[in-house]
Amino acid sequence: MPQPKKMISNLIKLNDNVEAKQIFQLLNSNEYDVVCLFVGGCVRDLLYGKENSDIDFATSLKPNQVKKKLISSNISFDDSYEKYGSIKVFLNGKFFEINTLRNDFDQDGRQANVMFTQDWRQDALRRDFTINAIYCDLQGRVYDPFKGVDDIRNGVIKFIGNPDKKIKEDYLRALRYIRFFIQYSQIDYDEYVLNSIKKYQYNIENLSKARLIDELKKILITGLANHLFQNNYIKDLYLSVYKGIKYLTRLEFKRKKKIIKNEVDWVILLSLLLIDQTKNFERFVKDFQLSNDIKKRFNNLQLQFTFKTSEKVEKIENLKKAVPKYGVPSIIDFIHFQYLINENYDYSLYEKNLNIIKEINPPTFNFDTNILLEKGFNKDQNLGNAISFLKKRWLANNYVIRDRDIDDAIQLFK
Repeated sequence: MPQPKKMISNLIKLNDNVEAKQIFQLLNSNEYDVVCLFVGGCVRDLLYGKENSDIDFATSLKPNQVKKKLISSNISFDDSYEKYGSIKVFLNGKFFEINTLRNDFDQDGRQANVMFTQDWRQDALRRDFTINAIYCDLQGRVYDPFKGVDDIRNGVIKFIGNPDKKIKEDYLRALRYIRFFIQYSQIDYDEYVLNSIKKYQYNIENLSKARLIDELKKILITGLANHLFQNNYIKDLYLSVYKGIKYLTRLEFKRKKKIIKNEVDWVILLSLLLIDQTKNFERFVKDFQLSNDIKKRFNNLQLQFTFKTSEKVEKIENLKKAVPKYGVPSIIDFIHFQYLINENYDYSLYEKNLNIIKEINPPTFNFDTNILLEKGFNKDQNLGNAISFLKKRWLANNYVIRDRDIDDAIQLFK
């Protein structure tokens, strides 16, 4: 492979990941030349001074050679995507991806015909942006064929090759360009790139829902998604691709001086764009085929939401009382949600309320249905309605069911 020319101290932090270091050394062991380097997001993020994310390796070894070395060290792997040169590795609870150098052709989205190669530059050519085509070793030496390091220093997001062609190969690259732009760019949008995005907007909107949601997750957790709405075209594009999102100003965390805790996940951040006193979120959940668990989380937030949520901080006594009805996780969701949209919510109070709710061990509603069956109920919907009614009374009566509550249930539902 070409001899790396630069050494960048940030990159030696890769040595701190014991498992990544082990894989790197294993693949390079007993080889005449270096056959494996780190590449992609982990290199990019460290160069930007961020914590390194998922770790990927590029290697000139063929997939069968990679597997042979992994087997020799009893390292688990998944070779489901071996035909694309990708081996997924699991080591001590951590996940890594090893990709054989390749040349993609006839690419359509994530599908492409693949030819393995020994040419590192050919592998770099298939990648999307210069900042994602930087390879490095454990000493911090880089192979940087398209001057991605300079683009990082200068705050430039640049496609490798013709932007129009790259976007046409995979329309998701348009949204990836925007995500990297709002995170790292120090200059204005490239008009040529914007024109290419406009040309393919219909295709972007018709990408698979799973890919669109995955991209939205990534941009939300940057904490910088509000920058999407500072450019009129980009704003209109996202409102068109992700129909149903609104309340854009809720994402202005910097202006509101909000601190995003690590426990705040993308579902909470998405809820900021969707939740109000209506069932607005249901259409989005259906359109993007989100899970029932996410729908339930949104529904519980919506049930707790009032117009005063963004103005008046909910008292801890009320939050405690709501725990048996919604459950601790849902109340925690609501505390995160309210803190992020309510400019009057102080961070110290936010942390205090979170800690109080996390320590609650709420009582469980246990009612002997035989009591109602002995009163003449059948095992049907009326029995279910009566039990739901009694649970509401139980909550209202501080977790106690009185005889008159049972009498009322019989009167109403038998």
